[in-house]
Amino acid sequence: MNIYSIPPLLSAIILFILSLMGILKAKRSSVNLLFSLICLIGCFLNTDKTILTIVQNQSTALKISRIDHMFLVFIIPLYLHFTVLVTGYKKWMSIVKIFYVVSFLLVPLAQHPLYLKQIRNYYFGCFAISGPLFYIFGVFSTTSLFMSLYLLFKKLKESKISVHRTRIKYILLSFGLAAFVNHFDVIIMSGHEIYPMGNFVFVPMCILGYAISKHDIMEWKIFLNKGLTFVTLLLISIGFFIGIEVLFKNILQFINIGIIDIISMVLTFILVYISKDKIQEILVHFLQQKFIQNRKAVKDLSLEILTIHDIEYIKETILKSLTNMFGLERCSIQAITKSDFSETSFLIRESDHLWKLGFRLSIPIFSKSHPSHLLLGEKDEMSLYTTEEIEIISILANHVALAFDNAEAYKKIRDFSESLEKIVEERTKALIQSESLAAVGRLAAGVAHELNNPIASVMSTIEFHIDHIEQKGELYEDLEFSLKELKRARDIVKSLLDSSRQKDEVKDAIDIHSTIEDSLRILYPQYKTKKIRINKDYGAKNSIIMGNLSRLCQVFINIIKNAIDAIGEKGGTITIKTFNSENNKLICSIVDNGDGMDEHLFKDIFKPFFTTKQTGKGIGLGLYIVYEIIRDHGGNIEVKSKKGEGTDFSFTLQTGSMP
Repeated sequence: MNIYSIPPLLSAIILFILSLMGILKAKRSSVNLLFSLICLIGCFLNTDKTILTIVQNQSTALKISRIDHMFLVFIIPLYLHFTVLVTGYKKWMSIVKIFYVVSFLLVPLAQHPLYLKQIRNYYFGCFAISGPLFYIFGVFSTTSLFMSLYLLFKKLKESKISVHRTRIKYILLSFGLAAFVNHFDVIIMSGHEIYPMGNFVFVPMCILGYAISKHDIMEWKIFLNKGLTFVTLLLISIGFFIGIEVLFKNILQFINIGIIDIISMVLTFILVYISKDKIQEILVHFLQQKFIQNRKAVKDLSLEILTIHDIEYIKETILKSLTNMFGLERCSIQAITKSDFSETSFLIRESDHLWKLGFRLSIPIFSKSHPSHLLLGEKDEMSLYTTEEIEIISILANHVALAFDNAEAYKKIRDFSESLEKIVEERTKALIQSESLAAVGRLAAGVAHELNNPIASVMSTIEFHIDHIEQKGELYEDLEFSLKELKRARDIVKSLLDSSRQKDEVKDAIDIHSTIEDSLRILYPQYKTKKIRINKDYGAKNSIIMGNLSRLCQVFINIIKNAIDAIGEKGGTITIKTFNSENNKLICSIVDNGDGMDEHLFKDIFKPFFTTKQTGKGIGLGLYIVYEIIRDHGGNIEVKSKKGEGTDFSFTLQTGSMP
């Protein structure tokens, strides 16, 4: 081996690695298989060139070249076929099929003396001289090349997706340059002595390798890392083997050359075995240093945002971190509706309005409370987002979604806690007020009890004088009026006493109509100054029920009081109606034409502390007490209401016997 063997050897090795990568991925893509075959043919060609730099026998060299050209003729259809699949122009497949037929016809011609005439020795080694039939291959291969370039340029012009355009650019640069330098070999095959430019095909192949590493344009990054490790180990082992062999031959001249070769091979094997993992680690770290740093930063960021309970602060932290991490020109989180939500990450097209705003990548944030898209602009290196970068950003977006939902849940719990504290405070004040009112009520009942005796005495005295007045004059009329008012005062006192007797839970036979009248007397001061008319329709023939007078009086007071509040100052009508059902039950209905209420409130109005009144005007216990009293008496209560039209409370009680 000499210095002229190094370029074709490097090209053969790199093409073999790329071919191996394509074979391992071929089961997933026809494009990868074609790529592998193209690289394999290139590997054969450069292996042939490497051998020709060291072989001395021209006959052997000619045979090797003719064998190589049996495979080389298939580069004609493979180039075009690969391009058609990459660009998607399937209508060109008919031409591809014609080129395959041409290649099969060229296989026997490649062995004819008029295809490769002879081998000529140059300063860099042997090289085949072309015959007239070789130019048939040259015409078709050049035609295939120009067709491929045409399709690639056409696709580049039409494509609106950045990643597709980048893939085509690198294919154009690498394969186009490889084909270009290989065409210079025709000059040497024509008899001109210059070093073959085709031997440097490893340069454009390295460009393709860089593209795969940097942009993952063919999703081969893992295989490329393995391939680079393999190449590095191969070069190290070759250099080490040659160095050890030369050293031992100079130092240990008395030892057989074969033994020196075996020792060198064993030491080389040990070196490779020990260093392979470390070399791979160094190469991966070198190639993906920025990615590794970003992956760690994303991991730390994911943990950080999960501890934040403010959504706006989460957004601010994410945008600031991603901007610094990737050197972004623009970065934003945009909330969207569920109908516009995209469940997959995608590179933004140039025709999209987001492209004009400077965004290049969209990542969905699967948050139930705040569905959004994470939008990223151009990176500082003006490079594309690789598949691995999109994956780690997508993982971050999932953590962002979780952080959003956690923050929203925390906000709801905090708001609920504050609301609950406020409600407890209000209810505590209301209960204190209610207890105060209850104390006043008990005081009023005591006062009413004490008023009974003087009222009875005064009434007895007035009745005595009325019975003994001989002439019915003005004095007689005054005494009768006074007696009438005293009787009304006595009835009010009796109603107050009846409604305040909470300690007596014994159920007696009572007339529901009398209970209603007692309640109206108590409430009269509240509605006498308002424009409220009370309509009474006592249609129940059997109005006797078994119940507790004071508790049933409380039922009517609460319902009628709510009706008075609902009508307010605008005036209205309260209709109290009783009747018996077919099974002899007593039904009482209290209807007002006040403000009414929405239907969705029906399920809550009988719950404790629920009220639709303004703060300070009710504690939400009235209807709850009504519900409990009616249920305790074996009855049931129903409500009908419509906003703006009024409310109808009706309840059913058993007549005549204990429930």
